[in-house]
Amino acid sequence: MTSSNVAAVALEIASWFNELFSDLETLGADLTKLVETDFRDDPPYEVTATTSAKLRKRVIEDLAEHTDLDGAGLIFPIELQKPGKARLEWWIRAGREFVRQKFNLDPTSGQFYDYEILEWWQGGYHEERRAIAGPYIDHLGVDDYIVTMTVPAYANGKKIGVAGKDMVMREVETKLLRMLSPLGPGTALLNRHNSVIVGNTGALSTGILVAQIPQGYARTRIDSPGLDLSLIYRV
Repeated sequence: MTSSNVAAVALEIASWFNELFSDLETLGADLTKLVETDFRDDPPYEVTATTSAKLRKRVIEDLAEHTDLDGAGLIFPIELQKPGKARLEWWIRAGREFVRQKFNLDPTSGQFYDYEILEWWQGGYHEERRAIAGPYIDHLGVDDYIVTMTVPAYANGKKIGVAGKDMVMREVETKLLRMLSPLGPGTALLNRHNSVIVGNTGALSTGILVAQIPQGYARTRIDSPGLDLSLIYRV
């Protein structure tokens, strides 16, 4: 294994993630501009039907352009929204159509979607950074094996939530496995918790925790600000 091969793979992975998040930040800026009027005064807020229609149009444009994405939109803290009016401005791909994804935001319900405890919310909203979570099965959301990416969202100079995108795991695997292939078997991309996002051997399959780097392996960081990703490979 040559250092130039490792550097080239790490750069390609970093470039892919940086492009994904750059596109997400552009989408987020467009969406938050659309809600500025609704978020002008003090909370609680409510997204009007007119604003929601504009958000839908912009999100669908983005999903149509990026066919590897499964869903996208804006998510706000429940506490900032009018009681009984809380909802996520989120749309998903449904075959050739795009539909609004409905979430149960009633805290008294057994199907309550408590997204504010999830990693993508904590990173994007509270830590105000690029954040990635998964892969995981979002049972109370879109009910699929996904990766979620978020960035903080601001309107009128105030933090109002996160902009996010979902990518189905099979799309992530298809792209990352191709990128890892030049390094041969025994290569994996790790998240900030040292769990495998994608690996190309059974010993490094998705979700496995790599508590320490195995003997005969090395590790290199991926230049992806906020994400803290790394690559392990045989030497």
